[in-house]
Amino acid sequence: MSTVLWANHLLNDGEVVSDESDKWALYKHVEKLDKFASAAKVEPFSSLLDHTDIQFSMADDELPDGMTSTNELMAREGVWKSANDALTILNGILAVISSEKLKFGVIKNDYEVIVTELSESIEYAKKASEAGAKFNFSVVM
Repeated sequence: MSTVLWANHLLNDGEVVSDESDKWALYKHVEKLDKFASAAKVEPFSSLLDHTDIQFSMADDELPDGMTSTNELMAREGVWKSANDALTILNGILAVISSEKLKFGVIKNDYEVIVTELSESIEYAKKASEAGAKFNFSVVM
């Protein structure tokens, strides 16, 4: 089982909606994406990551009373950004890596996958913005 990112919206009613699309390359290259965020003069990519799901999955804890999923816990205690802040971060990073055609990986270049996953995430963040929702990436296993 591998660790990936899922893009999420936190709607105004407290409901978490996920794209449930595995973004393995974004997770694999988080540190490099943080460097490109710095070059783009935006907040770090990692500031969009929420670890609620993976921390809960790795621990031997029970959900708090009345909760039926880690989404509920993430909605209440997770890391969230406004969709517009997320768009600034994602668009800034995409602009830097697109202009320089940067390499992702030593043996295999994940550039195309990174561009695809970022582009999908930007579209999802746009939907969050239109809905007045917040945005994050949950780290899932």
